[in-house]
Amino acid sequence: MKNIAQQYITHKLKNLTTDELIYYSQMYNIPLTSQQADQIVKEFKKNKENPFEKKGRKKMLHKLAQITSNETAHSVDILIHQLAKQYGVEEWLH
Repeated sequence: MKNIAQQYITHKLKNLTTDELIYYSQMYNIPLTSQQADQIVKEFKKNKENPFEKKGRKKMLHKLAQITSNETAHSVDILIHQLAKQYGVEEWLH
């Protein structure tokens, strides 16, 4: 069951829209511009890393930092943790 849920969430990240990302960032009070959100969404679509594995998430966030900023990548990390917490799967992030 865990594997299926992780696949679903990873699929959701890959299909996230800019508007949805901005909505979530506002919900959790994480500052993101629409340009940053657009860049993040494009990177999520190309991402091959598993966001549930620490190594994969670190690679993904490093790439996001290169195309946006360290602060934005950190904000995305916080957002991923908040969303995982919202859905009760925060312990899956190792």
